[in-house]
Amino acid sequence: MRALLVIFLVISQTLLGQIVLTDNNLNKSLSDQTVILEDADHQLTIEDILTGEHNFQDVTHEIEILDFNSSRWWMKFSVTNKSSESQFVLELARPITNKIFLYEHIGDSILYTWKGGDALDFSEKTYKHRKNLYVINLDSAETKYFIVEMESDGEVITLPVKFWQTQAFLSADYDDQLGHGFYYGLLVLVSIIFFFFYRMLNEISFLYYVLYVFFQILLQFSLDGYTFQYLFPSNAYLANHMVIFSAGGAVIFVMLYARAFLKLKKRHKKLDKIMLGLLVVVGLVTGLSAIPGPTYEFSYPLINGVSLISTLYIIACIFILKRKGFTICNYFTAAFVILISGVVIFILGNFHVVGNAELSQVALKWSSAIEVVALSLSMANKYRDLQMEKEVAQEKALKSLAEKNKLADEMNVKLEHQVKERTAEIERQKEELAIKNDDILSSIEYANRIQTAILPSSSKVKSIFPSSFILYKPRDIVSGDFYFVDQVTTAGGSKISLAAAVDCTGHGVPGAFMSIVGNNYLKQSLKEDNVNSPAEALDFLNAGVRSTLSQNEDFNIHDGMDIALCSVDFSNMKLYFAGAKNPVYIIRQVEATETVDHESRNPFYSEDGSAVLHQIKGDKHPIGHFLGEEQIPFTNQEFDLKKGDMIYTFSDGYADQFGGPKGKKFNYKNFKKLLLQISTKPVAEQQIILDQEFSKWMKEFEQIDDVLVIGIRI
Repeated sequence: MRALLVIFLVISQTLLGQIVLTDNNLNKSLSDQTVILEDADHQLTIEDILTGEHNFQDVTHEIEILDFNSSRWWMKFSVTNKSSESQFVLELARPITNKIFLYEHIGDSILYTWKGGDALDFSEKTYKHRKNLYVINLDSAETKYFIVEMESDGEVITLPVKFWQTQAFLSADYDDQLGHGFYYGLLVLVSIIFFFFYRMLNEISFLYYVLYVFFQILLQFSLDGYTFQYLFPSNAYLANHMVIFSAGGAVIFVMLYARAFLKLKKRHKKLDKIMLGLLVVVGLVTGLSAIPGPTYEFSYPLINGVSLISTLYIIACIFILKRKGFTICNYFTAAFVILISGVVIFILGNFHVVGNAELSQVALKWSSAIEVVALSLSMANKYRDLQMEKEVAQEKALKSLAEKNKLADEMNVKLEHQVKERTAEIERQKEELAIKNDDILSSIEYANRIQTAILPSSSKVKSIFPSSFILYKPRDIVSGDFYFVDQVTTAGGSKISLAAAVDCTGHGVPGAFMSIVGNNYLKQSLKEDNVNSPAEALDFLNAGVRSTLSQNEDFNIHDGMDIALCSVDFSNMKLYFAGAKNPVYIIRQVEATETVDHESRNPFYSEDGSAVLHQIKGDKHPIGHFLGEEQIPFTNQEFDLKKGDMIYTFSDGYADQFGGPKGKKFNYKNFKKLLLQISTKPVAEQQIILDQEFSKWMKEFEQIDDVLVIGIRI
């Protein structure tokens, strides 16, 4: 009874897909001698197929093409060997099919399983080849039964069922490898050559062309199964997605290349906008393919569709521009006509419109090869045209240069004559300027003599303050700083010695004028009965300066001066002081019994605590300042002196000078420290040290203001 069941199963299986191998049908596809079943929901397993009854359909084509889909497909056939061979290489499906398992069975028992497809690691394939191959042994007159399980992720499945004679397969595979080597070698060589053209000419169309060829190589490399075998043998995601990615890249860069080559942006803006829109669509489809699931599956037919439309659009652009009278390279036109032919055959084959599957598979590859050759010739023409344009441009440039040189020679003759005339004029003006400059310099030097004359002489200073020094360094020939030294006798017969350091607004000639005004009013104040203190002297000076500078009703001058005026009563050892903004420093040596506060800054102690600097600040308003129409009076201040005390009055020029390693101001803190360090030295030596330190600090910097320092020892 069991034997009868087996015989029944064998007979029933032969009724569905029976292949009889003869010497005549080896090495050909026998797909039309099989039956097939679609499992759209992936519900069936090999066990279901073996044990259940299912409605298999006859295959009607020698190489069946299953349109874009993600179904699971089952194929059944039996093979009876009536050929002279006993070992065969069975080829099933395209290299980019995700899963293609071959089961040998008898009844509901699986005898052997062969694995293939690029959803596996390459190492898991039963036969390590880029194609899906299976070695089958069949004795003469022996019959075996097979089931094929196939899956795709949205791509077209083609179903060759070829039983190859082993030697014939090796020979055909060798021819394939040779053809592929020629194809890929050609494209790689073109990429290298035109990349160097791009680097040499910096013409963007050459770069787009190189990138297009690169993605074309990558696309064919993926379709032929080499990407899975050599680049991503253990990464199914990249191996699968590389087909869409490379196809999208090829379309994008061939469109960019065509757009640049045809100069669409310049020649036809409407066509250019449509081209840019197609580029966006292709880019979006390529990007969406990275999303797994239905989006990725839908990307396969979509990328084929937009590729076809884009290629047709390039052809349309070529002929529209030709009709408008633009010259388009014939090689360029021929290249895209050839390419579109291959693309149309390939894509229509994917959509099952072209029945010859083998023709549709190779159409894209060899049309792209011929197209690349034609485009290379067009690019060579473009290079020649660029060189010719360059030569024409050089000829024009040389002609223009010759004309310019001729014009320049004529201009030079004319200019030489003009230069001689103008040189003579300039020499005359130079002589006039030299004379005027000498006059101005002489006037300023004479002003200096006048200013020097109004300053107290050194003998007068020494007679009033025997132990004193004056460091006086004008920035220019004449100065805006001046010093005032004089002596008055009080009603009681006491002699009062006066010293003032005055800083007028500005420097140079304007400052010098102000110094004369200020000096005159200070001298006049000594004769006024109602001026009996430094503060009253400053009030008198303030009113006089304001009156002098405001005599003209048409305009007012707001210049003035800062001053520190000291009045020393040697008989009573008193210092009377009034200041307009400027202070006075009194440095006194600290006695051994005194307690020193080193942290104090008013008074300011030396580092070793041997001396202390007392600062008497002046009023905050300068000479020449009123509050509305009301004059602001100055304050009179007193200080008890001791023998040996040093009194210092000064302008701001010393502390404000830029210099040092960082180009900063000397500042008042350093000025105080320096005065404390030198205060015990003889006054003449103090003047020398102050002068040397100023020069040392200033170095290569320019002096920015007049400098005045007066030192008086009590």
